[in-house]
Amino acid sequence: MAEVLNLNALKRMKLNHDPSPWAMCDNTFQKTISADMFPVSHWTYHSQRQLAEALGKTGSDEWYQHNVKTRPLLELGETEPYAPDELADIWLVVAGDLLSDDYRECISDVSEYDVSKLQFQAHFWEFGPGSFFQPHVDKPHKIVTHLMYLTDDWVPEMGGCLQLLRSADPKDVVVEIAPKKNTSAIIRRTDSAWHAVTSIPKEIQSVRKVLQVWFWDKPVV
Repeated sequence: MAEVLNLNALKRMKLNHDPSPWAMCDNTFQKTISADMFPVSHWTYHSQRQLAEALGKTGSDEWYQHNVKTRPLLELGETEPYAPDELADIWLVVAGDLLSDDYRECISDVSEYDVSKLQFQAHFWEFGPGSFFQPHVDKPHKIVTHLMYLTDDWVPEMGGCLQLLRSADPKDVVVEIAPKKNTSAIIRRTDSAWHAVTSIPKEIQSVRKVLQVWFWDKPVV
């Protein structure tokens, strides 16, 4: 039985197929996760932001686009949290929930793809001012993604919405999911599963906080 994840709510998600397989839940956690519980150490900035800095392009459009950093909770295939002594206790419980057979069964049922034998990784993501992801399709090894939003007091002006599109055209948006706290989305990869993240305005000085789980096309050893 999961202690922090609300598996009952997650199991009630309905898979949609327009424009590609996706589902949404607005009651992801059954316990309150306060802002001060979000990790503060062991973050790594996006490689493209690091490259821009190395080329003396700090503050450029490319630098802002990739103003994104990540921090592992569970590395690929691992069963112990990364740097657990520097995580709030609630994340150790969440890690246990993610590693449970019940969670895998839930994701398999909702996504209509059996992930029971696949390795996964769970990383925290933080999208800073100016950042966005252009329309793209995930690489073939990323089979199912579960995005759990942790942004406090989100309002539309903050941006950072997940968009699902019919094509690579940024205007071809079918679904837009706001990164409201306690909301989550499941997306299953296909060759036409185009998605993007809308820009976070530089002047807002807000961040988009996410816990992201990726199930890889790689069997558990």
